[in-house]
Amino acid sequence: MTISSGLNWNDTRCIVCMQEADLSIEHIIPRSIGGILTCRFLCKSCNERFGAGFEADARIAPEIRKAAGQHGESISDLRDRLEVGARYKQSFGDNDRTAELRKDRVLGAAKLNDSSLIVPEMEAAQKIRSILGKSGASDREINSAVKSWEAAPPNTEVDLGHGVFIKRWQNHPARPTYDEPALSPIVPLKIAFEFVSLILGGAVYLRNHTLQEVRRILTDQDEASADALIEVGLATASAPFHGIAFQGNRPNAQVQVRLFGTLSFTVEFPGLGIKTAPITYTHDLRTGVEEIRSKARNS
Repeated sequence: MTISSGLNWNDTRCIVCMQEADLSIEHIIPRSIGGILTCRFLCKSCNERFGAGFEADARIAPEIRKAAGQHGESISDLRDRLEVGARYKQSFGDNDRTAELRKDRVLGAAKLNDSSLIVPEMEAAQKIRSILGKSGASDREINSAVKSWEAAPPNTEVDLGHGVFIKRWQNHPARPTYDEPALSPIVPLKIAFEFVSLILGGAVYLRNHTLQEVRRILTDQDEASADALIEVGLATASAPFHGIAFQGNRPNAQVQVRLFGTLSFTVEFPGLGIKTAPITYTHDLRTGVEEIRSKARNS
C-alpha cells in the first residue's frame, strides 16, 4: 500500500496522556530528521513536550548526521539541513575556532584563542566599518581600509590603522566536531510506541502495564529506562530510507526502527503480544515514496 497522506485516527484521546483533547498532527518519525508519516493522535501538550525535548536534539545528533552523510548527494538537501546548528572546528596557525553552521552554510563569527576575531568573508567589510567607526576613524579612513581589505593577498596580515589588523585566510577547511549529544533512546522508543499504537488502534488505550510504562518513560523523558528496552545496531543499506517494522512476538512484541537505512534500533515491549502479521513501513528519502507492507501469517 502506498501512502499519500496522513493516517486517520478514530479517537479523541491522546495516546500518551490518555486525556480527551484537541489532537494535533504528530510525525511518527520526527520531521526534523526527514520523517513524513503523520497521524493526529497526540494532544498539543505532549506533542510540544516531545518537540522541545528529545526530538529537538535528534537533528544534530552525531550518529544521525553521519548516517545521512553516508548517502552523499542522493539526499543532499536533507543532509545539509541536518548540519545547520552543528559545531565545526577550524585551525588558523596556532589558534582554533569552533562555531555553529548557519542556515546559509557559513560559520558565524568567533574569537580565536589569541582574542582575534574570525568573520565570514562576506561580512568582513561591514565588520571593518563597524570596528573602525567605533575607534574614531573618519569616513575616508574607513573607505580606504575596506579597499585595503579587498585588495589584500591571501594569508597576509594588513594594517588598517587604529590598531586594526586583518588577514584574508584561505584553505582552512572546517571539520565537524561531532561533540553534540548522542541520539536519545527515547526517539526510537517513541517511534516504536506510535507505530504499535497504529497497529492496535483503540486497544492502545487499555491499561496494559507495558504500555503504561512506556507512556511514563516518554512523559518523564527517562533515558535510562528507554535504553533498557532497546538494542542498537548498524545495518548495511545501499539506499537511504526510514523504516519501521513490527517483527512479531519473540515472545514479546518487537519493533525495529531503521533511520537512514543504517541505524537500527530493536525495541521490545515486555509482556505485550500483538495478534497480527508482521507489518513494515518504509519511506524512500530520495523519492519521498512511502509504503506499508503486511506479511500474511501462515495458516
